[in-house]
Amino acid sequence: MLTTVDLNGFKSFVSDTIDLGKLTLLTGLNSSGKSSVIQAILMLAKASRKEEIFLEGHGDIAGLRNPYTKKIEIAASFENGSIVSLCNDKVNLDGDIIFPEIIHISADRFGPETTIPIFMGNNKTLGKRGENILKCIDAYEDESLPDILKHDKSQGDTFGYNLEAWLSVISPNTKFKHEIQKKTDSSFATFNGYRAKNVGFGLSYALPVIVALLLGSITPNSLVIIENPEAHLHPKGQTEIARLISLCVETGTQVIVETHSDHLFDGIRIQAKKSKSNFHEKINTYWFELDDQDNTDVQMVVIDKNGRLDSCPDGLFDQFEINARELI
Repeated sequence: MLTTVDLNGFKSFVSDTIDLGKLTLLTGLNSSGKSSVIQAILMLAKASRKEEIFLEGHGDIAGLRNPYTKKIEIAASFENGSIVSLCNDKVNLDGDIIFPEIIHISADRFGPETTIPIFMGNNKTLGKRGENILKCIDAYEDESLPDILKHDKSQGDTFGYNLEAWLSVISPNTKFKHEIQKKTDSSFATFNGYRAKNVGFGLSYALPVIVALLLGSITPNSLVIIENPEAHLHPKGQTEIARLISLCVETGTQVIVETHSDHLFDGIRIQAKKSKSNFHEKINTYWFELDDQDNTDVQMVVIDKNGRLDSCPDGLFDQFEINARELI
């Protein structure tokens, strides 16, 4: 399990440490550093495998240095005491590094598509944009899930049955079908007999989120990272996704979520209150904002066993109350 991420001189971070829980919630203003935490973890994962650290912005690591610092140093610590660090472009491995199997779903995942690309050969991994998702489903649909993840409306305990049941939370009575076309390295899905292009965005956007969480629960030493799981979902759907996230964590899977959703946040708090296994102790919540010099300021917010917060920074999902007062 990943326990801490240290960020020194990295983008908007001057010197910060993020302690990770079994569930870590990254909340806060736009462009305040949330995605940078995820980027740092992904870079360190590559560094631990001695892979080339390719920046999608086509720059070099030096271009990520905070202007108020002289160097970049990021590090990840693990439960066994081992550490992987990256100082400028030099990788340091201290101890027996076993980086978790990362299942990452990015904010720019595929929406409704006529066809979805698949990876060649026997590759069953889930791409960060949802690439290969239908091949992944095809490979795991008969796998049994932990009992805690079985949805009330599922016809069985398998991956496939429960995927369809959780999709029905987004749109009632959803019937999901998929087909792999190996000759063209593509695949397509239907919802209630209709192609993805002919149904709402919510189902297509939720599909990789649900698959990632179910897959994480049956993948040893996994770390599920999801950006904006609430995208295109109605409030009830967002709250139900929070429940699925919580149940996935209860199976032992580590999860990191970046979110702007008060419904998802409240859904996690509800699960903390309902839990009989001290679920609240597994949650680390952070609020991100920028100071006057555009450096990241991070504040930890504790959720207690009743779902209450020990503090409430200005802007932490308080806009509903602010707007309501304007309407009185």
